[in-house]
Amino acid sequence: MNDNKGIEPIIRVFCDFDGTITRKDSGDDFFRTFSSFEPAHSDLMHGLYSVKEYYEKVSSDLSLTKEALQTFCDSCDVDAYFGQFLEFVQKQNWTMCIVSDGFDIYIDEILRRINAEDIPAYHNQLQLQSDSQSWKPVFPNADERCSCFCASCKTKIVLGKSHPDDLIIYIGDGLSDTCPVHYSDMIFAKGNLSSYCNQHGIMHHNWNSFFDIIQVLKKRKPVLRDIARKERKKAFIAE
Repeated sequence: MNDNKGIEPIIRVFCDFDGTITRKDSGDDFFRTFSSFEPAHSDLMHGLYSVKEYYEKVSSDLSLTKEALQTFCDSCDVDAYFGQFLEFVQKQNWTMCIVSDGFDIYIDEILRRINAEDIPAYHNQLQLQSDSQSWKPVFPNADERCSCFCASCKTKIVLGKSHPDDLIIYIGDGLSDTCPVHYSDMIFAKGNLSSYCNQHGIMHHNWNSFFDIIQVLKKRKPVLRDIARKERKKAFIAE
């Protein structure tokens, strides 16, 4: 706990990528374009696969060329106000990183395209095997203790990159974001994440574009959420 009440907490922003920074779920679109998306995705949503098993299945069927991948990345629309949001975060001297259950192969290229490659991004990896024909998914941020709808544990990253007394802003849209919001102070949620927050009584701000987020942050100073800080401290003690 911060005993010095005059000391402001460090504010850290954690932001999802697919369907958040990009307008549509670029991860789903990637496997829909280059692999056998169905029926694997429907099986995943019906609980027949874990997320990790789903990724292993669709990655084994991947077929893509460098040119096709570049075309795909160029076609992925990014939120029109994301650049303004980055400028706002920088002016506040807040730290920011991207937490994603997607893959480096398209995320890194899209970030380069929008001149945001300097933002730390934590995601899964797709590795081309020695036969140069097959791909293997790698999950460097996996946590066997976590059972969230994710192969890359976003909570592990959020807690690993912050202190219990830091102030955490979390931005997301999907099922893979439901775990870290329990440890976050100020939450911006849409889609499935908003529904989850409503079901579990988690205070959050609804949003459609980063313009909405900027407007809220200009008007409302982020404050620590006591229950989130307690959860962070419990997690640190458990470590």
